[in-house]
Amino acid sequence: MQKRQWTVVAALAVMATQTACYNTRIVTRAAPEGAPYTDRQWFTIGGLAGLSQPAGQNCQNGLAWAESRLSGTDWLINVGLSVAGGIAGSLACANSDYGVQLSCTSAGATLVPFLLSSRTVEYTCAAGPVSDRPAYLPPPSSNMAPAPAPAPAPVQ
Repeated sequence: MQKRQWTVVAALAVMATQTACYNTRIVTRAAPEGAPYTDRQWFTIGGLAGLSQPAGQNCQNGLAWAESRLSGTDWLINVGLSVAGGIAGSLACANSDYGVQLSCTSAGATLVPFLLSSRTVEYTCAAGPVSDRPAYLPPPSSNMAPAPAPAPAPVQ
């Protein structure tokens, strides 16, 4: 029994040390405007494919900064999804022997959070279009700042 307790303590220690890896911050040169917004983003396939709209769709001039993190609420959502997946896996193999049922339980507990997970995104809109953008760079994107007007052709 003592070996099992040490295994649980080691697993919790590894999970606690990995929290810093789930934080991404992007800062632009644009001045922030207004209070920060907080949004929950949903992903599938281990975070490779997004299920929700990108953050900052309401920002006309783009983003001043954005931070994506795995918050405490996201941890609780993932734990709940693991428990629900474990229960579903256990029920799917209810008429099997103990070893098969245990395998189905662990597969369900692993698969469900892999197929659906969430992250918290906090961002602030930019105050105005970035004016110091070099001319050789393309415009930001269609949902951010409008493209600059083309320069008039020189008269010969």
